[in-house]
Parts: sequence; C-alpha cells; structure tokens
Amino acid sequence: MNGDLWWVPSVIVIGLVVAGVWALVGVSRRRTRARLGQVSAAATELERSASSSLVRADDLVQDATDELSFAIAQFGESATREFAAALATSKLQLSDAFALQQKLDDAVPDSAQERTRWNQQIVQLADEATTRLGNQARNFTAKRGVERNAPQQIDELHRRLDRVSDRVAGGANTLARLGLSYSAAALAPISGNVGRASAALRAARTSAVAAATRLEAASSEPVGEQLQSAEHALFQATQLLDAIETGEDQLHRGFANLQKALDAASSELAEARALRDNHEESDTSASLNHVITDAAAVQASLREPKRLNDPAVDLVTLEAAMNGLDSIRSEARNRQLRLDNARTALAGALLTARSQITLTRDFVAGNRVRVQAAARTRLAEAERQLALAVAESDPVTALDTARRAMTHATDADALARYDVH
Repeated sequence: MNGDLWWVPSVIVIGLVVAGVWALVGVSRRRTRARLGQVSAAATELERSASSSLVRADDLVQDATDELSFAIAQFGESATREFAAALATSKLQLSDAFALQQKLDDAVPDSAQERTRWNQQIVQLADEATTRLGNQARNFTAKRGVERNAPQQIDELHRRLDRVSDRVAGGANTLARLGLSYSAAALAPISGNVGRASAALRAARTSAVAAATRLEAASSEPVGEQLQSAEHALFQATQLLDAIETGEDQLHRGFANLQKALDAASSELAEARALRDNHEESDTSASLNHVITDAAAVQASLREPKRLNDPAVDLVTLEAAMNGLDSIRSEARNRQLRLDNARTALAGALLTARSQITLTRDFVAGNRVRVQAAARTRLAEAERQLALAVAESDPVTALDTARRAMTHATDADALARYDVH
C-alpha cells in the first residue's frame, strides 16, 4: 500500500466499531421503548379495570341498599341481619376505594409505583364488596324461590313425612327381633333410634303445620325458616331409621364371622389335643391341657344356643383365648421338635463316642508304660459319660452327655499320644 494511505485501515476499523456501537445503542433503545410501552399499557389497563370495578361496586351497593329494604319488609330484620352486616362492610370498603381514586384524580403528582399500588387496592376492595353482596343477593333470591314454591313444598313434605312415619313401626319391629339374638350392649348404638326418630318427625310436622297455617292465613310472614326446620328434622329421622337397617346388617355380618371363627377354633383345639396326648414331656402336656381347657370353655360359652350375642366383643374374647392357646401350642411343638431331632442325632453321637473310646482304650493298652494319669482320667470320664448317656431317658440330655463323652475321649487320645511321643 502507498505510504501516504497508511491511515485508511484504521479509519475503516474505527468506522466499523462506531457502526456496531450505534447498532447496539439502537437495539437497546428499541427494547427500552418496547418495555416502557408494555409498562404503560399495563398501567393503563389496571386504571381501566380499577375504574370499572369501582363503578360496578357502587351500582351494586345502591341496588343492595334497596334490596335490603325489600328483604326486611318480606323476611323481617332477624332474617336479614347478616345481609345488613355485609352491606355495611361493603359500604366501608367502597368508601376506602373512592378515597384512593380521589388521590389518583387530585392535582398532587403521584409516582408510577403509587398509582399502581392504589389501583390494585381499588380493584381488591371493589371486587370483595361485589362478591360479598352478590352472595347475599343470591341467598335472598333462593329464599324468595322457596316462598313462591312453598305450597308445593309443603305438600311434598307431608308425603315424605308419611313415608318416613311408616318406617318407624318397621324400625321398632327390627329392634324387637334383634333383641332376641343380640345383647343390649350390642344394640346400644341403635336401640334409641326409634324414639329419637319419632321425636324428630313430630318436630318436622310441627314446623310444616306452622308453615301451612301462615300460608292459609295469607300472612306476610315468610315460611322459609319453618320449611328448613322441617326438612332438617325429617333428614334426622331418616338418618336414624337408616342406621337401624345398617346396624342390623353389621350385627348379622359380625355373627357370621363369629361362627367362622368358632369353627376354626374347633380345628385348632383338635390339633392342640392331639399334640397334648402325644407329647413326651409331662410338664408341657399339662400346660397344653390348661390352655385347651380355658379355650374350650370360652368356645362352649359362645356357642350356647340361648345366649344373647355381642359379635364384636365375642370375637375379641375368642381371639384372646385362641392367642393364648397358639402361644403354648407353638412352644410345645418346638419342644417336641427338639426332642425328635435330639433322638435322631443321639444314635450317631453314641456310635461316634463308642468308636473314639475304643480307639483310645486300645492305644492306652498298647502303651501302658508311657501313658500318664491325665490321659487315663479323661478316658475313664468318657466311659462314665457314655454310660450315663445310654441310661438317660431324655434324648436331649442323652445327646448332650454323649457329646461330652466324645469330647473326653478325644482329649484322652490327644494326651495319650503326647505322652507316647
């Protein structure tokens, strides 16, 4: 390149750097403007929502004020007390919301954060007031529906009362029949249901008659509360009578389970008696006999034909008796198994001990001069233990004794060989 143009590359590089920086600045500005635009749009939408919520809440408060006056005239102050309290609370919230809106509209400059916070509070206050009054309005709309349909509801209520009344006699018969098979304790959860159901039905009829009387007299007093009381009492009576039927099913299922448990107990007692009669240990047989006697007595008492049953309690009683039997029976089986295993091992232990004693005795006899007293003492003890093992009637004790004889014989052999060498 000509020496006079040495500066051209530098200018190009600088130009590229400046262009890149300018492009980055442009992108950053566009992003900032977009973000600010989004923030501004969100703030505008929040202000619009706050204004709309405030207007809606104000309209609803005005409507609710008129609605409360009508409700008091129709249902009385007692029935509208909750409505009045809800309206008072909503009015306070609405007043707070208007105060915040005034701060937004006055000439005092507000920061963006303050305007956002206040608008959010306005939305919250207005929506809470709207929801509360809306719920109350729906409640009284439903109550007016009840009043309009009261004649039909009273007719249907009387028909349902008659049907449930017919069930009272059936419930009483069911309890009388159950009393022939089940104890008073077993029937205690449902024994008073007929009386309570009858009382609830009387209360329901009283409320239904009071409602009908008001309608016939063309009274302006509402009948919704009387109808609600009648419905509640009728529901209670129905539940009480249903409980008798459910209780009967549960008692019968419990009795069936008890019979199965008693049959299973018979099988377990038969096995326990066989184990008792064939067991080799008298103490164990005596222990088995004791628990067998107790369990059999419990089983026999639960099978008495004229006995009044309480299936839940009876099952617990039987299980306790059979658990005691199972514990002793398991222990007896283990002890018998130990005896059988010992008897099987005893023959081999005696044979091994005799063989070792014979070998040691022959070795000592062949080396009398050099074998000392220690070896001879061990051999004599081995012979004594072997004789005891042969004479012992308890196979477990005999096995242990035979093993001791083998140990002494082995020790005698080792000592004798040490003396000889």
